[in-house]
Amino acid sequence: MDPASVVASAGAIATAALGVLGLVAPARANAFTSMAPVGILGVSETRATYGGLFLALGLACLALQATTAFTAAGAAWVGAALGRATSFLVDGSREAKNVGGIAFEAAIGAALLAPLWM
Repeated sequence: MDPASVVASAGAIATAALGVLGLVAPARANAFTSMAPVGILGVSETRATYGGLFLALGLACLALQATTAFTAAGAAWVGAALGRATSFLVDGSREAKNVGGIAFEAAIGAALLAPLWM
């Protein structure tokens, strides 16, 4: 496996691991994201969005080992980082957790995009 594939696979493993967290421990995932679900439907949303979606996205990248799969996942993570950066600028969300979130999401995105830049 070439170095770019190793880096991208590490990003996919991180994505899948976060998906496992959201799927099996939604309360911890909500604490991690500073979100509070409203009722049982909110918990279901956490399991679906932060659980199943992230798990399937990461596993698909690992199974396919295709640049297109890594690119789509990487673009999603970079988009999340851009959303946080927008909140930093527009909403004034300058807390350390948000700044760390920007760096974390950008790093996973960059890792997944490694086949394009390495």
